[in-house]
Parts: sequence; structure tokens; C-alpha cells
Amino acid sequence: MSTPVLAVGNEETHPVGFLSLARGRNFRLLWAGQLVSELGNRFHWIAVSLWVFSLTHSAAAVSLAISSMFVGSLIVGLWAGVFVDRFTGKAILIVSDIVRAFLVALLPQLIVVDLRLAYADLVIISIATAFFRPAMFAAIPQVVSRRALMSANSAFSAMDTGTEILGPAVAGVLAAAYGYASLLYIDATTYAISALCILGMTLAERNPGDRREIDVQSVWRAAVDGFRYIRTDRLQWGLFVLIFPAYLVGSGLNALQTPLAKAVVGITDAEFGTFNSVWGVGFVIASLSLGWYGARARRSVIILGGYFLAFVSVALMGLSTSFQTLLLTGFAVGFANTFYYVGQLTLLMERTPQELIGRVMSTRQTALSSVRVLAPLIFGALAEKIGIRQAVIAMALVGATGTAAAVASHPVLIRFDRAASKNEHSFAMRWLVSGPVDPMYDQAQQKWMNVMAIGLFLVGWLWLFYSVPQYAVRVALMLGLTALIGILARSRGWIP
Repeated sequence: MSTPVLAVGNEETHPVGFLSLARGRNFRLLWAGQLVSELGNRFHWIAVSLWVFSLTHSAAAVSLAISSMFVGSLIVGLWAGVFVDRFTGKAILIVSDIVRAFLVALLPQLIVVDLRLAYADLVIISIATAFFRPAMFAAIPQVVSRRALMSANSAFSAMDTGTEILGPAVAGVLAAAYGYASLLYIDATTYAISALCILGMTLAERNPGDRREIDVQSVWRAAVDGFRYIRTDRLQWGLFVLIFPAYLVGSGLNALQTPLAKAVVGITDAEFGTFNSVWGVGFVIASLSLGWYGARARRSVIILGGYFLAFVSVALMGLSTSFQTLLLTGFAVGFANTFYYVGQLTLLMERTPQELIGRVMSTRQTALSSVRVLAPLIFGALAEKIGIRQAVIAMALVGATGTAAAVASHPVLIRFDRAASKNEHSFAMRWLVSGPVDPMYDQAQQKWMNVMAIGLFLVGWLWLFYSVPQYAVRVALMLGLTALIGILARSRGWIP
């Protein structure tokens, strides 16, 4: 098999791989800017949720702040995609970053003066983010060749995972030492750095002929096309219906985890950062598991099993009485979330026609945004009425009951892959280090990436063992239990 090559503009061609991609100036600037910016985003979430709770000691107030972070996608999500398709993406990226840098830098003053001003500021930041994200994804195919897209997406995914593990832990330590405002100023600085990186990039100008007039009818027509296709495909419709009960739990937990950890369990700010980092560790372990063994499991089992494992884990988190149990349940939630997210996203990409995938994903994102906005408000208000712990458990029960009802009313969700052959399951890596590899990489590259992933996890575990050995032992026991469950699943025939 010949090694794929990368061609970016007039730059030299190199074998596909992260180091080869990084030789391209545009990719290097985009990736580095997003690395810094995503790390800042982790600081942003920790700072806002902890600061609002420290001022109000109210689950409803934190819930309103979390909802404000997602309103932008609900308001302008469909419009943002149209703008990105018809105007210069580089300008959208730079303006979005500059606006966010300025608004995030204002947050410390606004939070102290009036929380309502801070909420409004968070809404405007979310609107800028709603324009930035599709423009960023649209820029990737402009900075790498089509053949190198998988490698580039993997590099961005790895970066996102790394910041999810490292960012909250560092943010918790900095918040305890220097206060919440310092985290927001750092986040504002990262947006400015991202804007400078993008300014140094060279992106193709949009063809003036593509700048057609943007009106309500064109946007609405695109949304209707996506919804119409979803409605006429039984499996797509079932997956769409699942958004409302299933994502209700994760969205509500975004708001309730802070008051649960701080007010009910009583952990410190530094421990809160570690608690959020453990979710990222669960994401990494689940991603590796799917890469190694996902091809052997039914897709429906991965998706639905991930949902129900998440519901059980959230309920157990609601019952947590110590920092240790928060860590274990946080790991389990991150692990479960990855299963249903990766399984469902892969299924959607496989089944949706290429000419419709943008509109289908936009329609799904609008529905998901509505859940992300409403769920924190609903369960935040419920927590004020019946208590935080009770609201978390009730949220898990509502999600499990609603998901079970959705599956019962759409049996295609558990039947669509019963007759699927082993070859139809198309996850990436097959074996731990040396088995068959992703065709986008040669075998040496694949082994290197696998070893690096395992090595990073081991380094993190050793650091945890050095700092708090009792927690490290519990994490090891949790992994051992997961392995035993996998062995049982295989012996029962759930995994061929």
C-alpha cells in the first residue's frame, strides 16, 4: 500500500501524519490557535460555573449561566452555516475571536456588578461561537488535501481530548490560587492568540458568485429539506427523537454538577477541576475501546448501551457522598457519553447522503441546542424545589424512561443492524498496537499513535497515584471491572 501524501497550496508534499501536516503553515497555525483557544475554553467553563455558584449558592443561577452558553447556536445556528458558505471564512474566524476576547475580558466586571449583565454577555459570546465553529470546520478542507482530512480531523480530536483532560485540572488549581477572574483573563488572551494565528493563514477567497442574497426563505428552505429527509427515513427519525430524552440528561448535568459537587459533596475548587478532568479520561478510554473492539459489536448496542450506562452513572453521581465517588461516576459518565456519541455520529455519516449531510446535521444541532438551553433551566428550577441530589436522580430517571419509550415506539433503533455483517461495522483501529491499521496511516504511524495514547494515560495514572494513591487504586479497580464486563459481554455473545 502506498503512503498517502499531503498537498497544501504550493507547499511541499509529505507523507500523511501529524508531523507531516504540521509542516504545512496553514494547518500548523490553525491547529496551534485552536489548541490554545480550547484550553482557554476549559478555563472559561470552570470559572463561570464556580464563580456564579460562589456568589449565589443557587442551582438555578448556575443553570441559567450554562443555558446562556448555548443560546447562540439556537438563535443563529442555521444562519451561521449560510454565512460561512457564502462569505470569507477567514474574516468570520478573526472577527469571532476578537469579539469573544473582548466579551470574555468584560465578564469579571459584569459578574460583580450584575449577574444579569453577565448572562447577556454569555449569550453574545455564544452567538460569536456559533459563527466560529462552522467556519473553523469549513477551513480544515482548505488547509489540507482531501486525502489528508481524516488525519487532520484526528489531530483536532486528539487536541480537544487533551485539553479536556488537562484544562479543568489546571483551571481548578489556578482558581484556588489566583481567583476566578484570572481564568477569564487567560481565556480572553487565548482568543486573541487564536485570532493572530488565523491572521497569519492564507485561505482561498470566496467566489463572488457564491455570495447570493441571504434571506429567511433560503435558510428556512435548507432547514425544511434536512427535516424532511430525517422524517422520511425511519432510522434517522428514531435517532432524531432520541435527542430529546437522551440528551436531556447530559445537558442538565452540565448545570447541576457544580452545585452537586460544591454544595452537597463539599469538594474544593482544585478537586472540582480534577473531577471534570476525569470525564476526559473516560472519553479517552472509551475512544480506545471503540477503536480496538468497536468493529465487533453491534452499532445499536454501542449507542443504546452508551445512553443507559450514562443514565445509571448520572444517578449514581447524584448519590455520591465523597470526592472519590464523584471521580468514579465522572469517569463512567465520560466513558458512556463517548460510546453513544461516536456510535451515533458514525452511523449518521454512513447513512446520510453527502449532499444532505450539512442540512441534516444543522437540523439536529438546532434540536440539540434547544435541549441544551431548556434542560438546565428545567432541572435547575427543580433542584431549587426538591433539592440538588433529588433533581439529579430525577433527571436520570426521566432520561431513561423517555429513551426507553422512544426505543419502544421506534423499534428500528434496535433492529437496523441485526443482520449486519462484521465487515459493515467501520470503526477505525482493530487491535491494540500491531494489528490491522487505518488505511490513512502506515503501520509504523499507527503503532506510534497507539503507544502514545496508552503512554499518556499511564503517565496520568502514575501522577494520580503519586498525588492521591487511594484514588489511583480506585480508578484501576474501575478499569478492571470494565474489562470483566467486556469479558462477560463477549462470553454471552453480545460481542461476537
